Amino acid sequence: MSNNTPSQSNSDDARNAYAEAFNESADPLAQYSTQFYELPDPFEYYIETVIYNKTNITRESTINEYRRTYRQWRNHMESKDRHPACPSPKHVSGFIAWRRDEHENSRRSIKSKLSRLIGAYEHWQSESVFPHPSDFNPFALARERTDLGSNSHKPFPDPSLSQLQSDFAEIQDVRSRGVIGTQLKEGIRRGEVCNLQLQDIHISHKELQEAYPELGTHPALEGREDAMYIPHDREGNKSSNPRLLPIDEELRWLLVQYLATRPQVDEPWVFLSETSFSQLGKKDVNEIWKDAFHPKYAETDQTRGLTSHFGRHWFSSHWRLEIGLERELIQYMRGDRVEPINEFPDAIDDYLHPNFDHVEQMYRNNIFKLDLSMRHFISS
Repeated sequence: MSNNTPSQSNSDDARNAYAEAFNESADPLAQYSTQFYELPDPFEYYIETVIYNKTNITRESTINEYRRTYRQWRNHMESKDRHPACPSPKHVSGFIAWRRDEHENSRRSIKSKLSRLIGAYEHWQSESVFPHPSDFNPFALARERTDLGSNSHKPFPDPSLSQLQSDFAEIQDVRSRGVIGTQLKEGIRRGEVCNLQLQDIHISHKELQEAYPELGTHPALEGREDAMYIPHDREGNKSSNPRLLPIDEELRWLLVQYLATRPQVDEPWVFLSETSFSQLGKKDVNEIWKDAFHPKYAETDQTRGLTSHFGRHWFSSHWRLEIGLERELIQYMRGDRVEPINEFPDAIDDYLHPNFDHVEQMYRNNIFKLDLSMRHFISS
C-alpha cells in the first residue's frame, strides 16, 4: 500500500521512452564522466575564471558559499559513481531530496545552491572547450520537477522530557505506541517505519521468535541481539547510509506488545494498516501522531504541528544537546553521510566510518526513558 504522489520512477520511465522514440539520449553526459576524472576540477575553473572576476562578488565568505555548495554536490555524486560535472536530472533530484530531507535545508537555501550549480553549468555550455550541450541542463530540469521544500522556520513544540513521558502515557493503542516509540527511540522517518520488515528487527523473545520465524533474519543482524536494521536502498527510504541501531528495553517491550497482537497475515511489514492488514502508509503514520498529540500540539502561529517528523528532531536533539555526542556518531545513527560541518575538513574526516559497535553501549547507557510501566513487561 502506498500513499505517495506519482513516483519519480514513473516519470523517469516516460522520459526514457521519449528518448528512445526520438533517438535521443536520456543521459547525454554519462559518456564524458570517466574522461572528466582525468581533468582539472571544472567547478574550481568556474570560480577562478568567472566568480572571482564578478565585481559584485568580492567577499571571501561569499566565494566560500560557492565552494561549500560544490563540495556538497561532489559528495553527493561520489556516492553515484559519476563525475559531478556529468549529472542526469535524476542525480540532481536526489541531491535536492538529500539537502531537503536529511539536512532540512529550506526552499530558499536549496534554490541558492541550485543557482550556483546552474551558473557553473551554463558557463560550461557557453565555453567551446566543454562538451555540455546547449539544449540540456539537468540542474534546471530537476529544479522544475522536484519538490524544493518550504521556507517555514517555525520550530516544533518543545515539551520537556517529563511532559513527553506524560503525553506518551496517555496513548492506549498498542500499534500507536509502537510506531511513535520507534520513531522517538530510533529517529527514523515515517517512510522507514512503513518499510520496516520483520526480518529487520531482532527481539530476544522466545515466543515471538516462534510466532515469527523471519524475525531478525536479515544478514545485517547476524550475531546481534535486540537490534534494528534500517536499509537505505529500500524504495521510499531517504537516508544516505544503512545503519544498525540498538533496541532498548522500553522499545523492546513496546514491540513485543504490538507483535503479540499483530494480525497473523502473510505480510513482511512490522506495522500494518488496521483496515487492510497490508503495509502501513505514510499518511497513516501522520494520523497516528495527530491522534496522539493533537489538538494539544497542533500548529499555531508560533510553532509547527507535532507530526511524525518530530521524532527525528527529538532523537537528534537528545544526542547532541543533552548527551553531547560526537557529530559523526549522530550522523551514523540518523543514516546521514558522515561529513564535517566546516567548509574545509581535516583529512581524517575521510577516514571516519562509525558502526554499530561504536554506538551500542553508549546508546544503551544514555537513551532517554519514556518511563513506561514495567509492571506489564512481557518476559522473554
